[in-house]
Amino acid sequence: MKRRLCVSACAVAMAMATLFAQDGLSNASAAISGHVTDATSAPVSSYSVIVFPTDRTKWLELSRSLRVARPAQDGSFEVTSLPPGEYWVAATDPMNGDASGDGLKAETLERLSFRATRVTLTERQRVMTVLRLIRR
Repeated sequence: MKRRLCVSACAVAMAMATLFAQDGLSNASAAISGHVTDATSAPVSSYSVIVFPTDRTKWLELSRSLRVARPAQDGSFEVTSLPPGEYWVAATDPMNGDASGDGLKAETLERLSFRATRVTLTERQRVMTVLRLIRR
């Protein structure tokens, strides 16, 4: 019984290490925060922010590099615990229900990448930005 438990624990640890290595996991994560405006530069309070890597091979549903955020009470957004790397950041109309639905499909991310803001994050860096709302 102990041997089987040890083998299972080792398998889980190896799987997690592989996932973290593929995802560029670092203890020194970064963050992106900011506000969203419309086409007239007026503040927007109802939106979703999608953060996704510029590397399309990382567009996986379980990736730490692929995130969706909603605005805080004051209209600002913050996405934390991102691995260092290059990202597209896009503000869209609010996503209803499950964020892993249509908003995170590769086709949707591809369309958003043409209008998204490119951000490069290093370890422990916090980037502030103002995004223009993209109507879907």
